[in-house]
Amino acid sequence: MTVEMSDVQGPVLVIAPHPDDETLGCGGIIAALSDRGETVHTVFVTDGGASHRSSKTWDRSRLSAVREDEAREALRHLGAEMQPRTHLRLPDAAIPHSGCAAYEASVAQLESILIALRPRTVLVPWRRDPHCDHRDAWELTMAALEQTGQQPLVLEYAIWLDELGAPEDHPRAGEMDRVAIDAQPYMERKRTAIRAHRSQLGLLVHDDPDGFVLTENTIARLIGPEEVYWRDCPVKP
Repeated sequence: MTVEMSDVQGPVLVIAPHPDDETLGCGGIIAALSDRGETVHTVFVTDGGASHRSSKTWDRSRLSAVREDEAREALRHLGAEMQPRTHLRLPDAAIPHSGCAAYEASVAQLESILIALRPRTVLVPWRRDPHCDHRDAWELTMAALEQTGQQPLVLEYAIWLDELGAPEDHPRAGEMDRVAIDAQPYMERKRTAIRAHRSQLGLLVHDDPDGFVLTENTIARLIGPEEVYWRDCPVKP
């Protein structure tokens, strides 16, 4: 199903597991709704500090700080520099799970944002995206939505599904509708925004050969003329 950008209604809540996911997954919607004067609140769930664990010059706190700066710069390129954003600063690759105090506190933070924003659309990572933080960010968001009783349109975006996903990670028959949104007018802004995430492009940390680097193929796959989302299939009566 192809949907026009004008069909996406704000306010919008964007859930980004790490700085860079907001641009790769949702940059077109962020840019379009910011241009329209709609509120787009981006929540960065983790501190992003685990992408270069072996670096001696970029410890976790230093890398986390620069990744927040990169996120701010990326949003500026998307036209969202004045939009609200929140950094939950949960540990990258170690989001707390249900049953512990840190999990409940994180859900409560998201609840507060939802109550204040009252979004009509929520953009959240695909529930089975093959990265633990993406799945855990989805779980946190769904828990917060359930607690508030809000029922916005929820669109799920996949970052790693097509590249790393196992067959069971993909949507099952009758589970989801595929929603493709025309992002062509915002493609160059997305490309410029992703360049702001220098630490993830191999341009900043030079002493960790095993550190994470976004490949050109991944960028080309995600920064294209369409943004693809998944939404729950309607419940049949």
